Amino acid sequence: MTRCREILVCVALLASVTACGGAVVQGESSITTGEPTTTRPSRALPPRPRDIPLAGVDACQVLTDDQLRQLGYSLKRSPVANNRTGESQCDVANQFGSAPNYGTLITVSTSEDASVWLSPERQGDIASNLRTTIEDFPALKLTGKTFKDNCQIIVDVADGQHLDILTNSATGARSENPEPFCTQSQTIAEMAIRTLSARK
Repeated sequence: MTRCREILVCVALLASVTACGGAVVQGESSITTGEPTTTRPSRALPPRPRDIPLAGVDACQVLTDDQLRQLGYSLKRSPVANNRTGESQCDVANQFGSAPNYGTLITVSTSEDASVWLSPERQGDIASNLRTTIEDFPALKLTGKTFKDNCQIIVDVADGQHLDILTNSATGARSENPEPFCTQSQTIAEMAIRTLSARK
């Protein structure tokens, strides 16, 4: 299966937040007491409905057999060796089934926040970077310039952790239209979030 991962990205914004509080002392005029000023980075993505910790999650178990059948994918799961600490990767596909033939790389990352995909370092080959939601979780939909049929869905599931679903052609035949691949990535991301949410 041809696997072409595109490095895609943006910029995380930081904002200073100053909190002030007030108190009224009985029998005296109103006195305002200032709270210590604090500065913290704002979230680059909208709030999550809840956290889904990914520590210990095997990327090859993110989709159930029933979900793979629904997708028309083979039940074969192929772990992918990688050098990044805190990542688990798995290839799934319908490479030999009926067209369209999709290949999907599932990445479970416990070492990087989803907002890393908004940083300038990962903007090089990005054609579009759209904000979306997957099962109410904030997400990014990324498409590439060089390989236009690569489509990646990044789901923000916890601080410093994210789910990455990249779909492209399983046969190596290139397309100029990323939308079918984006639809597939989104469907798989939704399935994965449901599976992860159901874990005990």
